[in-house]
Amino acid sequence: MKYIYDGNFIEGIFLNRPNRFIAEVDVNGKVVICHVKNTGRMTEILTPGKKCYIMEAKNLNRKTKYDLISIEHAGIIVNLDSQIPNKVIADGFLNSEIRGWENPDGILREVAVGKSRLDMKVVKGERQLFVEVKGVDLIKNKNHAMFPDAVTVRGTRHLRELEEIVKLGFDAMVIFLIAREDAIDFRPHYEMDPVFSDTFYEVLKTGVEARAYLTNVGYNFIELGKEIPILPDIR
Repeated sequence: MKYIYDGNFIEGIFLNRPNRFIAEVDVNGKVVICHVKNTGRMTEILTPGKKCYIMEAKNLNRKTKYDLISIEHAGIIVNLDSQIPNKVIADGFLNSEIRGWENPDGILREVAVGKSRLDMKVVKGERQLFVEVKGVDLIKNKNHAMFPDAVTVRGTRHLRELEEIVKLGFDAMVIFLIAREDAIDFRPHYEMDPVFSDTFYEVLKTGVEARAYLTNVGYNFIELGKEIPILPDIR
């Protein structure tokens, strides 16, 4: 299912990112301050001079009048909105696009587990699947999608919580949604966060499932694409 943003888009040129939350964009010679809906580093993507797409904010009283939604990079468009992966995956379940979980009875969002919250619980008959979704925009080394792009203690904790859910007799899955369409496979970014990477392969052995999906991206839309392989631990 294609998610189309409900808003007015303007094309601009990315200039700078003074901090995690704002970006400077050139729109017809005028510098516009935009909210960045993604606190990830994205240093490989957010480089000056690239064509980008910003959307007018619906709240006219907000300090930043625009959101930075997407950017052209390496000949494709990359979605930068970290709030959208959960929406795409939830729609994927509801539209029977997630292998093995077609025709679910329902989905609950933001489910409390332990000391944190997982993104969703999918119910199908007597089965319950707890899901954590990770948005991915980093691609390196001949089109390998990688996560994370910075050390993530929180992400490692989520993996351990999924492991505990499996021990209780439920299903658990981590889904990596790649916000672009040019990856050929996925692997954890060991060089950036060896603890997360080691934990990832450890919990797979306990029964936690993992999936990775591409997305089809336009400047104002995103939709679930094909599933791609997750590389085995060959370190």
